[in-house]
Amino acid sequence: MNSKTPKMSLQPLKCALTVLLGGLLVAAFAADIPEPARPAADNQEARDELQKIRDGISQLREENAKLKEENAQLRKENQQLRRLLAEKDEGNVTLTPTTNSVSGVQTNQGGAETEIQLTHWFTTSSGKRHNSRCRYFKTTEGRLCGPEEGKACKLCGG
Repeated sequence: MNSKTPKMSLQPLKCALTVLLGGLLVAAFAADIPEPARPAADNQEARDELQKIRDGISQLREENAKLKEENAQLRKENQQLRRLLAEKDEGNVTLTPTTNSVSGVQTNQGGAETEIQLTHWFTTSSGKRHNSRCRYFKTTEGRLCGPEEGKACKLCGG
């Protein structure tokens, strides 16, 4: 029994040493000095740099908006030119030069002597033509077209 008595007395000593060591670690971390704040000059430089970045971003947004507008205008002109080309292939087109509002380049735009009825829908991705009763009529990306343009849709017959 004598051998068990010293072991029991070491247990509270270990616990006390662990608590003491933990307390010392807490005190050491609490006394840590945080990094000093930057001087005011650095903060002003950072503000100036941030303002330059914001100005650059707003300038890029304006340029992006202008490019989107120009892109939309060019798409419209491209569609017009495709229609004119289709009409020209059929014949009966008189060409009159006009100036492109975006780039200032002259393009030939014609007024058709024979009026083509644009009663069908041409889906640009598939090249198919749909009539007004078809579920794809004006629901896909495309344009109005004549009854002979593109391939006929298998659902509606074009």
